[in-house]
Amino acid sequence: MKKIILAAPLALAFAVGAQAADPVQHQVTVVATVPTDSFYVVTPVGDNWTSVPQELSWDPVREELSTLRKQFNVKSTIGPISAYLTSPAAISSGGNSIDLQVKVHGVELTTASNIVVPNGAATGGRMVDFELAALAPTSGSYVPGSYQGMVGMMFETAAP
Repeated sequence: MKKIILAAPLALAFAVGAQAADPVQHQVTVVATVPTDSFYVVTPVGDNWTSVPQELSWDPVREELSTLRKQFNVKSTIGPISAYLTSPAAISSGGNSIDLQVKVHGVELTTASNIVVPNGAATGGRMVDFELAALAPTSGSYVPGSYQGMVGMMFETAAP
């Protein structure tokens, strides 16, 4: 009789242990940038659109790609804000490519530096528009494919 009484708690412990689920572990990569108080170009709070792929949707009626419209928060107490592309803006699919037009605050960016926010216009901080559009093919129509690419921009400020 003692054997049965001692075996019952042991069996109950094994039964409970068999029902326990394996632990689940998660890891979250966390990054943060705290800009200087005198100069920054950042995405609006809660809309970190630069860290996720952006899609140019295909319009089958107009047979063109949509335009991407976003914003940057900018500030410079030092001088005007200049910007340029780190390489020509384009997306590609295999051997085909589509050139892109990039504008910040209405100023088209190229690989040469251009002033996008004049001196004094962003001393207290302001929101400026960002626009990215696919340029129409010079001849014919867009070649079907899955296009992708990266647009690199550099923003700078300097005393006038």
